Amino acid sequence: MLHHLSKQRFTLNKAANLDSIKLFIKDLKDVASIVPSKLDDTDVKLSLQIHSLEKSWKISSKSISKEYKFETFKQAFVFMNTVSHMADQMNHYPKWINVYNKLNVEITTQDVSGISIKDVLLAHIMESAYKDVNESNVESIGELCKVSAPQLLQNWNANYSQYQEILKKNVHNL
Repeated sequence: MLHHLSKQRFTLNKAANLDSIKLFIKDLKDVASIVPSKLDDTDVKLSLQIHSLEKSWKISSKSISKEYKFETFKQAFVFMNTVSHMADQMNHYPKWINVYNKLNVEITTQDVSGISIKDVLLAHIMESAYKDVNESNVESIGELCKVSAPQLLQNWNANYSQYQEILKKNVHNL
């Protein structure tokens, strides 16, 4: 699930912002102890871009949002069950409304009255869970996705490393 960023060109002024959004995580439970800061518009866009979320998530002044569509209600429920399990470990929860196979999600960080890196991490988790649910044969609403927290975090951390390598190449190409 490592996202490919090499086709995109990033500008040098965005490199300075990377330190404010770079967050390497070993365990979802560690997220609860992170004191988040509010991301500015540039940092929100860059964070979503690094994790290949910029095209599927809508940005407002205080939150990011998305509508998910599933084939069945069971799939939607398994998705919510999986995400709620991981969100509980993070102590960071989405606002969502489910109607049959549609799920509207809004993520914000109340402590900063806006968007923090925790919101982007939760969006990253949701995208992985969504892909897993769509590739699975859901038989019971009590199931969890097969996606694992350690693998999700490994991909999350790898996205930053890959982004830094692309920045280095772009600097050398100037």
